[in-house]
Amino acid sequence: MKTIRTIATVLLATLMVLGPLAAFGATSTMVIGTNAPSYSGQANITISGTISPAPTVSSSVVITTTGPAGAVDIYPAAVATGTGTFTYTLVSGGNANWVSGTYTVNGTWGAQGNTATKTTTFTYNGAQTGTGGSTTTTTTTTTTTLTTTVTSNVGTVTVTSTVTSGSGTSDAAQLTAIQTTLGQIQTTLNSVSSAVTGLQTSLTNIGSGLTTLGTVGTQISSMNTAVNNDQTYVLVVAALAAIVLVLELAILVRKLS
Repeated sequence: MKTIRTIATVLLATLMVLGPLAAFGATSTMVIGTNAPSYSGQANITISGTISPAPTVSSSVVITTTGPAGAVDIYPAAVATGTGTFTYTLVSGGNANWVSGTYTVNGTWGAQGNTATKTTTFTYNGAQTGTGGSTTTTTTTTTTTLTTTVTSNVGTVTVTSTVTSGSGTSDAAQLTAIQTTLGQIQTTLNSVSSAVTGLQTSLTNIGSGLTTLGTVGTQISSMNTAVNNDQTYVLVVAALAAIVLVLELAILVRKLS
């Protein structure tokens, strides 16, 4: 009987000691995943999941993202009490360890005597560093519109040109070509301006000639009037002379008779 009591006492003591330890070492479950199976370049990678059962105190899941070249990101994502959900977004391509390959996302959590861990993977295609890697090169082109106004005596001409950087031709070369074109336009406008100025001079001279011709017409009319007047005067003088001759002839005849 004494032996049975001793065994019962030992069992009770063991239960009292190991019971809290068993409760303390209980393991929760975690679900974790990404919003896409693969990414490339600079992309938003959203990592989310759930802790079950949901904790009732504040806690965080330590999310570690590791690729072929090592860890690329470590972040403690807060776990919502009551629901157990957590989420975190990182941007790929932020450091030299972002190389093409398969990445592992590991989530580790512990609170209220419980722990949970889970992993997931995704693939990434980006710039590869090191021997044997491939390099992704991104070329950015910028288009700039230049508007230039050229003014001469003839008028104003507006020239619009487009310069694209990163297209294989340097901006300086394109600007030089544009300046050459504008210089040619300026020269052409100056030549046209000189021709128009010469034409205007010729027209002015013609106008002056026409004005002179109009004056000559007036002078001819005046001369015609004067000639008519002179002709009348000559006729009158001739008639008077004839009369005088007749009278003198009559007087001479009378003296002789």
